[in-house]
Amino acid sequence: MVALTADRHIGETGTAEMHWSPVLASLPMHELDEFVERRARLVVVAPHPDDEVLACGGLLAAHIARGGEASVIAVTDGEASHAGSETWATHELAEARRRESEAGLRLLGVPAERVTRLKMPDGSVSRYAGPLRETLDALLMRGDVVVSTWQLDGHPDHEAVGAATRAACESVGAVCLQAPVWMWHWSHPGDVRVPWQRMRGFSLGADAWQRKCGALAMHATQLTPQGRREGAVLGPLILERAARRAEHFFVPA
Repeated sequence: MVALTADRHIGETGTAEMHWSPVLASLPMHELDEFVERRARLVVVAPHPDDEVLACGGLLAAHIARGGEASVIAVTDGEASHAGSETWATHELAEARRRESEAGLRLLGVPAERVTRLKMPDGSVSRYAGPLRETLDALLMRGDVVVSTWQLDGHPDHEAVGAATRAACESVGAVCLQAPVWMWHWSHPGDVRVPWQRMRGFSLGADAWQRKCGALAMHATQLTPQGRREGAVLGPLILERAARRAEHFFVPA
């Protein structure tokens, strides 16, 4: 696990889904067109392989299913997810995670040619904030709807990607939606650090939900225990959250 700050610590234990369910039921839900219009391009900026699924796999699938255009910007190849592993060499893990991501995205409807891989170092994205921002400025366009991880999500790469994406969207005139991923782990209902007033929900239809679940299942490296003493990177709590029939986003203030 990663501890970014004491304020947003991602530890071994987190808030169980049963505590989130009543909170989520009270949040406003919106239709697909209220997040992204049919004619708009949906762009997902993912810090690591699998973040595109966890953050907005259902939104991606739903937009593409109705004929919408979508693309993914993969910032890292996720090569640091098994730090110190005796099983995986770094370059082999990166290759495996790219293959998993491609397979998952195909299930969501995103072909390989719509994926741009930046190959920035996993775990050190904040050191490359300037180049990332410049790259996003060049790739994003006015009118895009762009989804990134939340810029206060608790993981350093998630936060760096969220901040750079938001700045680039403001620069080019794109709409920026930010998805909490690890926030659900370290936060709790009523947490004053979270801008609940800006959170909106998107209800997943059966097809989008099934595609999202299938896409996540492609990420075997993250779902398989790392050893006798180490569990899977994506543990039971995050899998419960990933199985929700809705996704949630912070909309611009």
